[in-house]
Amino acid sequence: MSRRKLSVSIFFFNMLLSVLSYAQGVNPLAPEELLRRLEDPDWQYRSEAFYDCLKLGGQGLDPPGALSKLLEKWPEKSDEIKLTLIRLLEIENEVTRDRVNFILEEYRKKGPDMPHPFPDAEERTEYYANLIWAVTSLSDPRSLNALLGAIKTGNMVTSTLAAFGTIALDPVIGKLQDKEERLAATVVLVQMLEPKNVQKVSDPVSREKIKKVLMNATSDESDSVRRMAIEGLAKLGDTDIIPLIENAAKNDPYDQSEFIRALGGKPDKENHYPVRERANELLKKWKRN
Repeated sequence: MSRRKLSVSIFFFNMLLSVLSYAQGVNPLAPEELLRRLEDPDWQYRSEAFYDCLKLGGQGLDPPGALSKLLEKWPEKSDEIKLTLIRLLEIENEVTRDRVNFILEEYRKKGPDMPHPFPDAEERTEYYANLIWAVTSLSDPRSLNALLGAIKTGNMVTSTLAAFGTIALDPVIGKLQDKEERLAATVVLVQMLEPKNVQKVSDPVSREKIKKVLMNATSDESDSVRRMAIEGLAKLGDTDIIPLIENAAKNDPYDQSEFIRALGGKPDKENHYPVRERANELLKKWKRN
C-alpha cells in the first residue's frame, strides 16, 4: 500500500473511531479527548484536533487569541494543554524535517521538474505555521526545545527565543554549528541585544558569550550571517569591536552586482556591497552618538 493511501486509511479509521466514541457517550470535543487526539499518529487527525481546540476557545479568533480563551475556560487543564501543544510542535518539527529531507532526496534523483511528492503540503504548512503561532504566544520557557526545532521558520520563533534570555543562550549558540540554522541563531543573538531583551543577558558571562560568537561570525562564509554579526556588535557598543566593523566596511567581499545581473537586472552602481554599506552606516551612527 502506498504511503498516501495508508495515510488516508488511517485518517478515516480515526474519524470512524471518533464517531463511535461519540455514540458511546465520549465527547470528541471534551478537553480530555482533545488532548488525546492531539497525540494521534496521523498528522491530519492531529491538525483537526488542534483546530477543534481553537474553535472551543472562540470562533473567528487568531490562534493566540483562541488559545488564550481556551486556557481561561479550562484553568484546571491549562498546564496540560500547554504541555500537549509544546509536545505537538516537537512532533511536527520532526515530521517537517523528514518531509524536507525526502523532498531534497527526490529532487536529487529526479531534478527540478519532479511533481511535488506531498499533495497536502499547503494544508500542512498552514497548520504548522498556526501551531507555531499558538506555541510562541505562550511565552513558556518549557517550549525552548520545541522552538529550537523550528528556529528557521521566522521571526515568531526567533523573537520568542530571544525573549527567554539566558536560558536560551547556550542552546542557541549551539545552533551556530548547523550550516542551515546558523543564520537564524545569529538573528536570535542580535534580538537578545534589543532594548526589550538586553537586561535578560546583561550579566558579564552572557554578554561575553554573545560578543565572542558575534566576533567570530564576522568572518563567516555567509554574507547574511556577517551582516547580522556586525548589527549585533554595534548593539553591544564596545569600543574594541570598532576595528571589526571598520574592516567589514572596507573589505567585506560580498558584491551583489553579479547576482543582480544574473537575475536580469542592472546594478544601480558599479559595485554593490551591501555588507560594507551597512557597516559604514553603523559606524556613522556610532560616531554621531
